[in-house]
Amino acid sequence: MPSLLPSGPRHKAHTPVQNEMCEQCDQKPKFIEPSGVRHPYCSRSCVKQAQGANSSPCALFGCRATGKPAFSNFCSEEHGRRAQAVRSRQVEGCDSCHENPRASGDLCMACDRKTPRPKLKELAAGSTLFTDIRTQFLSEWDSPNADRPWIDKVYQVFVPRDVRARYNTYCANERATEKIKVFYSAQCICDMGTKTPVLCDFKSCGICCTIKSSFNEFAFGERFNTGRFGEGIYSYRNPNLADVHATSATSTPYRVMIACDIAVQLGYQVPAKESVFVESADAIVPAFIIMYTV
Repeated sequence: MPSLLPSGPRHKAHTPVQNEMCEQCDQKPKFIEPSGVRHPYCSRSCVKQAQGANSSPCALFGCRATGKPAFSNFCSEEHGRRAQAVRSRQVEGCDSCHENPRASGDLCMACDRKTPRPKLKELAAGSTLFTDIRTQFLSEWDSPNADRPWIDKVYQVFVPRDVRARYNTYCANERATEKIKVFYSAQCICDMGTKTPVLCDFKSCGICCTIKSSFNEFAFGERFNTGRFGEGIYSYRNPNLADVHATSATSTPYRVMIACDIAVQLGYQVPAKESVFVESADAIVPAFIIMYTV
């Protein structure tokens, strides 16, 4: 019986090697013209991002090459993963493997890719970042009640690289955008803030579901919020307005709110007692979790 398999040599699908990947996003192959000319970037969006980025030296001490966003401000993946830099204390080491330099929050590039979920880090009370978040939260809190909330804890949120890349691409593609800080809250059924900084796996937890999905999914699998502007994401400049939606479990003394970075049109004005609305989850990223008491 004749063979049903095609004759001739078999070829494997070509997989782009590291130096063929875009120097900006490190996600897609570099663009190649019909003439064979290879460009350093995959698209015009990445070209714009690269041109708008500040030129700074490689994060590895002593290296004068230009740092690239695709390698978390190292000049190459080799420098980004070089364990020798950690051993010689030229850069801080990864909190997970303790071998490679930090690149995304407290993790190196390799460990960050292995753990696609957002990671949390508790800020020390009295630290500069903690104080900045508390000051902004309280200064934006506008309520007829004279009493203001007390900030008990703040967790910094480190989103996965692909989430940050989508946010940066959204900002680059939208003309005349500015980034502002907004606040979002929902039902929090876990004991957030009472133990180690981790996200729960309850499908009904509106805080953890939102952070884990970076606003692509909410409690009970809902894909969006619904309000006066239709389906999308509703947040607030005034945290007191977001507090209306905050519901906490009896196992924690804290109310919980997410401080977010959001991209809006330049000069965007938020009317008093109104929400900030965006249709796409790419326009907003969680930055901090604030635990407070009122």
